[in-house]
Amino acid sequence: MKVKLLKGILTVLSLICILCIPATPIYAEPQGTDGTEMQVIEPEKLEIQLGADWAGVEFQLKTDSGMYPGTIAVGEDGVLRMELGGSKSYVLTCMNSSVSAPQATQVPATTEEMQNESSENQKSNGSNSGQDTKGTVAGIPVLHLVLFAGGMVLAVGSLVVMQVMKKRSESDVEYEDEYGED
Repeated sequence: MKVKLLKGILTVLSLICILCIPATPIYAEPQGTDGTEMQVIEPEKLEIQLGADWAGVEFQLKTDSGMYPGTIAVGEDGVLRMELGGSKSYVLTCMNSSVSAPQATQVPATTEEMQNESSENQKSNGSNSGQDTKGTVAGIPVLHLVLFAGGMVLAVGSLVVMQVMKKRSESDVEYEDEYGED
């Protein structure tokens, strides 16, 4: 009895010593930032090639945080260059520019051909998307809805059957108790 008590006390003392000594010593406090510092966002560069006719035309930029101060001018080479970052939406507007924007001219034949090809592709894609939307309800394919509804019916039906079986087994036990004593 005395040996068991002594072993128990030694075990408890050993556990206390193990828990008091950390596994890894801490020599200094963790260093770094606490997260309240200003975060610097690296800007993304945007280049829009408008053409030499647009040289000097000024644009205003509106972001989700407000209007960009000043205007953004198209370079002499006809390329609009700017740095973006920190917003989710950007709107360029060509209003109140000191240089007027060029008027639309005749579209080159190569561009017209590309537009015809893109419209043909859109027509063929439109026919495919029309087939996809026929078999949907609120954007969900009918097959998926049927499978979901069938699964729900099976799940609820199983729960009802289990409840009925439980009630019957309880009533059978009561029946056996009443007539089993005779």
